[in-house]
Amino acid sequence: MKLFKFISSSGIVSRRKAQESIQLAMVTVNNVLVMDPFEEIDPVKDDIRLDDQKIILNASNTTIILYKPKGFISSRSDEMGRKTIFDLLPRKPFLNHVGRLDKDTTGIILLTNDGDLSQFLTHPKNKIPKEYIAKTDQLISEKIIKKIEKGIFIGSGERGRAKIISQEKIKNTINVNMILKQGKKNEIRRIFKFSGLNLIELKRVKFGNITLDQLREGQWRELTKKEKQYLDKITRKG
Repeated sequence: MKLFKFISSSGIVSRRKAQESIQLAMVTVNNVLVMDPFEEIDPVKDDIRLDDQKIILNASNTTIILYKPKGFISSRSDEMGRKTIFDLLPRKPFLNHVGRLDKDTTGIILLTNDGDLSQFLTHPKNKIPKEYIAKTDQLISEKIIKKIEKGIFIGSGERGRAKIISQEKIKNTINVNMILKQGKKNEIRRIFKFSGLNLIELKRVKFGNITLDQLREGQWRELTKKEKQYLDKITRKG
């Protein structure tokens, strides 16, 4: 088994972080420093340590869904002392978030100790759809909708793209249902900014085919059997 895959499969870090940690001389195998992420190791016999912490391969994988409230950051710790999503979760098993939601965005976020699943769900080539409800104060014109769906410049040499499913007026606000498949940092917020639109609130309501169901803000749950089957199906297909 390749060293970086063993480390990421433990659930402690992602594949990318595992490779970076190895290349930064943070990993030893049987007390010998190894800097090749593709080094073959024996997951049962070898003593693998990341920053002197012994890595143990997961006997079983766990994936949960959290309804992230506003004001919590998607990080394990914060040097500024802000609340993190891990303040809402049990300490065990050790889980990592699958992608991120910014501090002011609410809604569904997946957490798992399955490194391969996390890698699949976050890799841009797999185009896992995420559905959002964006609240704004005006209907989006057809002209702007076409620009957003075609791809609009959002700064830093990037283009943002989203599918507008519907718009619904509720009192003085407009609920805009949107689907993203790219997942650039703060993509919807940047789409609104560069489209000259006011974004009041943002909530992610679906991750692939997985929904919040009956969860309330701050609550979490394990995947249902149907949701597990869905993830198994798309990862096999991918």
